[in-house]
Amino acid sequence: MEYLVEISSKINLTEDPEKVKKSIHNIFPKGNIQQDSDKFFLRGNKDLLNNFKKTLEKREIIAVARLIMDNSIKDNILTFYISKQTAFVNEINFSEGNSPLGDIQIKIESSNLEEVLNWVAPIEEFDKF
Repeated sequence: MEYLVEISSKINLTEDPEKVKKSIHNIFPKGNIQQDSDKFFLRGNKDLLNNFKKTLEKREIIAVARLIMDNSIKDNILTFYISKQTAFVNEINFSEGNSPLGDIQIKIESSNLEEVLNWVAPIEEFDKF
């Protein structure tokens, strides 16, 4: 499964850049965080998403994540956002990308996004009573 992952977050003038960097690193610990004028970013492959996937599983929010990500696909690009504030405390809270304090953007490009979704947030089967 080949795809490109880009994670980025703008650094607002009122923010401590190290805290923004820590927010990204908490959820996406693999890879080398780089800085480009007013933002931090990471680029890589599937490995960048390993901890994100584990956190979704641990918090038992795979179904919600799947729904949000499924609705965030345009052509061969999946773009969604999580809160910097919650990432700072090792949690995931999805956002719409317009939080006053900013968000972390996750962008995934692939010719087979369904396969990506099935790996990151597989469709859950529920036991019948």
